[in-house]
Amino acid sequence: MLHRAPGGVGIAAPVAAAVALLACGGCAGSAPAAWRGSALSVVRRAADRTIAAGSARVAVTLAQNTAGTGVSGTGEVDFAAGLASLEVGRTGAAAARDEQFAVVVDGGVDYVDLSSGRGGPGLPGTSPGRPWLAGSPAQVAGAGKAQMAPLDTLLVRPGAATAVAFLRGAVDALAYGGQEVEGINAFRYSVHIDLGLAAKSSPPDQRPALDAAAAAIGPVQWPADVWVDEQGRVVRLELAEDPELHTTTTRGNLFITDDGNPLALTDLIFTGFGVPAKISVPAPDQVVEAQ
Repeated sequence: MLHRAPGGVGIAAPVAAAVALLACGGCAGSAPAAWRGSALSVVRRAADRTIAAGSARVAVTLAQNTAGTGVSGTGEVDFAAGLASLEVGRTGAAAARDEQFAVVVDGGVDYVDLSSGRGGPGLPGTSPGRPWLAGSPAQVAGAGKAQMAPLDTLLVRPGAATAVAFLRGAVDALAYGGQEVEGINAFRYSVHIDLGLAAKSSPPDQRPALDAAAAAIGPVQWPADVWVDEQGRVVRLELAEDPELHTTTTRGNLFITDDGNPLALTDLIFTGFGVPAKISVPAPDQVVEAQ
């Protein structure tokens, strides 16, 4: 696995103890209530408990190689409204391009604005007066791929991977162990996601992002790792950037996938649960529809 852990992820003594408790069957009652039950039930419940928090801050990293080439940045999520906003810039060898991306997600619609410190062009069809490219995840990712890659791989995930309702589509879950995320005790699980199942298992107001991602990705079951804190909320997600990658899990400390390619990963860390999110959707006169 290409291991990037913003803020550090490590085994903590309290969490290691919880691992032992979870492993010993009859002792499991001493573990946090959110971690009890089957691994699959814990992961699916994490979607509900995270959404119930209302909002969160998010840090995102997409790394394509061990040199950290990709994009990285921060943002916020309004789980209740199905809104997210991100500000990311290029990193590693690509940092010299001095390009920044603003991303807004409104349910099943994505908006992306590309700006360059070198005065480069915006995304296809946009102009200084209309800087935002908008449309479904598949439309925006397809129209802007040449200029925004690897950001396009994030856009096609539900809500740019912030719509954690997709965890309701977990078809299996393997308990990996206890780890800290940003100093928070958490338990790590490896899962495979079926977006069709996630949509069927979610209320109507949470389906637009799931349906849009399913249309963009297709009927594949993609691997992910999820870290759940003691309150049952998602504090970290790790996804293989290619949802069709031939690897069974992102957690196996793999640097090379089964088909011989480097394993590029997307990492999201959620903090600040419940802090109100202030997200504005671009006005219609600032937008160009992706073709």
